[in-house]
Amino acid sequence: MAAQVRVGVQAIVRAGDRVLLGLRANTFGDGTWGLPGGHLEVGESLAGAACRELAEETGLRALGTRVACVTDPDPAANHHMQVGVEILDFTGEPRVLEPERCLRWEFWPLDALPDPLFVGSAGVLRSIRDGALHLP
Repeated sequence: MAAQVRVGVQAIVRAGDRVLLGLRANTFGDGTWGLPGGHLEVGESLAGAACRELAEETGLRALGTRVACVTDPDPAANHHMQVGVEILDFTGEPRVLEPERCLRWEFWPLDALPDPLFVGSAGVLRSIRDGALHLP
């Protein structure tokens, strides 16, 4: 059976030099820390998918977005390419809205990210941390 390339979206939510990560549970990547995100659905824009996933998972409402990076499909991530979508501003406080899939949300300094990172978020976070993205 041939593998298919899939598209995931990762919402990059920042508070100063910190980025929002959730501790995954009972799903692919159990026990790892990842950005809010998920699969791009048919007929959905990249920004729309990031906003939807962000709201579904954290209750945050995005007030502007921009595509920030794209990663190559990774066999370790089930051949998903990830699109990092920067959330330019947001309203609300992060809440755990899917307790069966995420234990908690925390803002982490980019120079002290938790370990282990979710394979789907690692490339996007590396782009931010290594300066490939010059986010304000």
